[in-house]
Amino acid sequence: MDGLTRALVEGAVAVVRPRGPVVEIGSRQVQGLAMSDLRPLFPGAEYVGCDMEPGPGVDRLERLEALTFPDGWAGTVLCLNVLEHAWEFQKGVSELRRVTAPGGMALVTTAFGFDIHGFPDDYWRFTPQALSRLFAGFESVLYGWQGHEKTPRLVFVLGLKAPHGDLEALAEAWRRETVARWDEKPPARVRIGAGIGAALFGKRYFRTIRHWWDLTIRARPKDEPA
Repeated sequence: MDGLTRALVEGAVAVVRPRGPVVEIGSRQVQGLAMSDLRPLFPGAEYVGCDMEPGPGVDRLERLEALTFPDGWAGTVLCLNVLEHAWEFQKGVSELRRVTAPGGMALVTTAFGFDIHGFPDDYWRFTPQALSRLFAGFESVLYGWQGHEKTPRLVFVLGLKAPHGDLEALAEAWRRETVARWDEKPPARVRIGAGIGAALFGKRYFRTIRHWWDLTIRARPKDEPA
């Protein structure tokens, strides 16, 4: 888990005030980083960490495409940097929606501008618009990305199982709260190299670093086709 992914969760907690129980899909702390432990963000709530393999942070073995939780069991569902690893990703999204309780929320993040990686396999890359359409079954949807709109590094979506009066205001509040908690940045040598490289070879080839701090969050229009 990187700093932005955690900040997105913290920002969502600040503006949505999520309910329990909390289900985290892909909870195994592969890197052993303290930032990977999200339980302190939900004090007092039942928290179930799920993954396909046992390990630190895992309470229960689950497969995204065939979750064993009852319908509407979880007030909050987190699926962080997992969807690209699910071969049957549409089934996975359907399962996330199924287990989310009425009035609850589901938050998904997924890599876009990132090397092929395991855990155990890496299959897909999703545009922000793809996540928006995949989450069309939720009453209210916010989606966004980090970086340049043509070459994002991370994309994400928040589905709410309840109507919301002003989604645009909620999107801006989530963005603001996330940025306030996100202090991650590339090393100085990388930033300097990107500046020099952009001057020599063209800005488009160094978008990831040049637009690192760009964070865009939009509301899915209610009349947009699924």
